[in-house]
Amino acid sequence: MFENYKIHHVGIVLPSFEEAHSFLELMGFKEDFRGFVEHWSAWCIFTRAQAGATIELVVPTGGKLARFNKGLAGVHHFAFQVENIAVAERWSERQGMRMIEPKAIKGAGDFLCNFLSPASTRGIQIEFVQLISK
Repeated sequence: MFENYKIHHVGIVLPSFEEAHSFLELMGFKEDFRGFVEHWSAWCIFTRAQAGATIELVVPTGGKLARFNKGLAGVHHFAFQVENIAVAERWSERQGMRMIEPKAIKGAGDFLCNFLSPASTRGIQIEFVQLISK
């Protein structure tokens, strides 16, 4: 399944837009796009990458993500791009890993996504991302 994996993005939770903006400035990142994911009550701000994976800054407006790392900033997840998210979900289940959602949802960008339960991966949050053709 992961012989030829590609990291799509790394997600970092920040408690406010002010902190997200400060982080962008500090690192010299430029915003590419943002979107709100109602399912997780969070704004997702994606950086523009010159090459390789992007950084996603997650700014929760409530829910579980607002309590992530006791409300402090922190690395939340690593997202792997997959060709077919349903195949990745089935593979994970055959390996004894549990998905957080029963099926993939629409992410903040042009992609579907779902997360492995961190209980299945020694506490490491892994997201699967499948690009949606435009």
